[in-house]
Amino acid sequence: MTGKFAVLAIAAVIAALALVNVALYDTPVDITPVASGKGHDGGPAAVAGSLQFPEAGDFSETFQRPLFTPTRRKFVPPPVVPPPVEVAVAPVAPAPAPPPPEAAPAVAPSLLGISIHGGAAKALLRVAGSGTAVWYGNGETVDGWTVSAIDKDQAVLERDGKVARIPLYPPWKNVPPTPNAPEL
Repeated sequence: MTGKFAVLAIAAVIAALALVNVALYDTPVDITPVASGKGHDGGPAAVAGSLQFPEAGDFSETFQRPLFTPTRRKFVPPPVVPPPVEVAVAPVAPAPAPPPPEAAPAVAPSLLGISIHGGAAKALLRVAGSGTAVWYGNGETVDGWTVSAIDKDQAVLERDGKVARIPLYPPWKNVPPTPNAPEL
């Protein structure tokens, strides 16, 4: 008898849940947003059902700041510079051409690295146009240049009375970006 009673109890629960489901199916649900009576700009809400914000403060400044701009400021285009005015100039006699150089200036090798071990310093130098680099010490010659000094951040080379100081880290690599430069 308990088996029949359990089956009847389960059937009664299922029937009751089905009746609740039918009753809820026909009940209308208000899905309009909670309205405070004011729009997001602080004025009265103009359209029923429009997006409205709760009373949390004035968001106008937040909406004016671009999300994906590093400074979070509005884009201000640079001022328009008027085109330069062309002025007619009387022709000037050309200057005499400089004499042709006897030989092209020698290009110093590029410095790729420095090794200082036990007081002995070596510089890793690559000759212009060469794909390989070789370690050179003080007094050694590379492509006509003599290595005269090696410091922790530069090598000094001499050739025909000319001195070339080659920094390990060229200054153009250490220049910080300008604040007004566009970011790529």
